[in-house]
Amino acid sequence: MPALAVGSSLGSGLAVPLRPALHPGRSPACRDNAQKRVRHPDRAATAARSCGRARRRLAAAAAAAAPAAGDLDVDVCILGAGILGLCSALVLLREDEHLKVALLDREVPCSGATGAGQGYLWLCHRDVGSPAFALAARSKQMWAELLAPAVPELSKQAVEWQAVGSMLLATSEEEAAALRQRRDCLEAAGVEGAEVLTAAQVHQLEPSLATGAVHAGLLLPSDSQVNGKATAAALLRACEAHGPRFTALFHEAATQLVTGPTGRVEGVDTAARRVRAAHGVVVTLGAWSGGFLAQQLSDARWEAMFWPRRGLLLEMPRPQGMPAVRHGLMEASRMGYTAHYAHGSSSSSGQPPADSGLDITFTTTTSAAGTLLVGSSREFCGFGREGEDAVVDAIMQRAAHFVPALGAVERQDISVRSGPRPWAAAGTPWVGPVPGVEGLFLASGHEGSGLTLAPASAALLMQHMLGEPAHLHRDVVDHLAVPSSMVPILAE
Repeated sequence: MPALAVGSSLGSGLAVPLRPALHPGRSPACRDNAQKRVRHPDRAATAARSCGRARRRLAAAAAAAAPAAGDLDVDVCILGAGILGLCSALVLLREDEHLKVALLDREVPCSGATGAGQGYLWLCHRDVGSPAFALAARSKQMWAELLAPAVPELSKQAVEWQAVGSMLLATSEEEAAALRQRRDCLEAAGVEGAEVLTAAQVHQLEPSLATGAVHAGLLLPSDSQVNGKATAAALLRACEAHGPRFTALFHEAATQLVTGPTGRVEGVDTAARRVRAAHGVVVTLGAWSGGFLAQQLSDARWEAMFWPRRGLLLEMPRPQGMPAVRHGLMEASRMGYTAHYAHGSSSSSGQPPADSGLDITFTTTTSAAGTLLVGSSREFCGFGREGEDAVVDAIMQRAAHFVPALGAVERQDISVRSGPRPWAAAGTPWVGPVPGVEGLFLASGHEGSGLTLAPASAALLMQHMLGEPAHLHRDVVDHLAVPSSMVPILAE
């Protein structure tokens, strides 16, 4: 099999049209509110310190974890230290007290989509009948188990857990009717507490919202949020607490799958060593998963299964005089994320939809550090960061429509989080064994929902590898399985 450095580019992706370019660094709303602009260096510094602490924890852990060069024998080798890889490692370690796990990443944990997200752990915007909803509901239960005293490294304080609830915002009567239907579906699925609010009730709870911008709202108090980087750091510490049964190999890329005489995957090679894995190798490489498998299995079809879908999230100080944002907010646009999550992103051609340009959906929440997290965008533009300034402007323009005070924020006070979300051509993640390749497992295609879906996905991997139940309905397990059509062509 040809060698591949994990994380190599899949190519440029699709050239997608942006909305009309805005003035560099400023949205029209910002220009209209120029006289209101004020900087908040203290708040910006607080946000920087919070992000810096999480980055330093991850970097320090990566440096401390690196073992001396030499071959390694483990039970499971996981490729990719994003939220899926970290959760999978911890779930496996906790399930079997004798199991040895190695976690490899060409960089450090949380270098992809996990660290660039808003941290929402939500059910409110998901299609109740979808496999992703079942995964999210099970993950919600598992987060409660993982954050129990049994895993002291995963305290709510460590992951910056905030039980602030979620609120979808309708801008028309049509969208308000859809929210009422969504509430009924959530109640039928056993999700308690969902409440449809009038415009006046929404404004009373969130006075920063513009009068007239919102027609109704759907509040789900049980939804919550975390800090992605802090959660990754806490998960890593929880894995390290298992001592010599866990080995982290960061800044070390898997270059080749190692197979035995029967073709079974028995480990991986890196530039420094061979990692032998008795139970198998798990690919949790996010947007890079398809490229890695295409190279290693000599099967170009994998290239089209997962595409990088860039997402931007902005962090900034709350403008002076602006009321605090008390919940996680998201507009319930038919063209926004609610539509994406409700109807999936499947493509019969294995390509992103032809009309998929830049999508901007208003979201905002308050971080544990007190800063505002404002979003957000989705676009198919490969792995690069070109054109981000125009996207930042578009996000701020949309946000100022809902929260006029955001027009007072200076561009230089905005910190940009950018990461490639792994878009799945099948419309749902794939979690399970790769057909026709014994010893190889996959968990990828979670797009922007890795934090929400990771624990249950890890449990499903454990079910496939160890036979332990994931407590998911058989139909959900089958729907998320890698289809038999992906049997390597050479193996047929």
